[in-house]
Amino acid sequence: MSQMLDVAGRRRSPATMPGFHAGRPPRNKGLRYPADPPTVEEIVSVMRAAGDRCTVSGCAG
Repeated sequence: MSQMLDVAGRRRSPATMPGFHAGRPPRNKGLRYPADPPTVEEIVSVMRAAGDRCTVSGCAG
């Protein structure tokens, strides 16, 4: 069996070949990562730290 080579002439990893992972479930199958929204206290502290000042990149309107 001949080895597959990339454009630069190096050996290609078997994982790059079609069918290498066939029949195996994905490693993250069934895992869910729920969103972790900021708490009210975190939002209030950020708004207090920002204050009423207006910068070039942070001023809307």
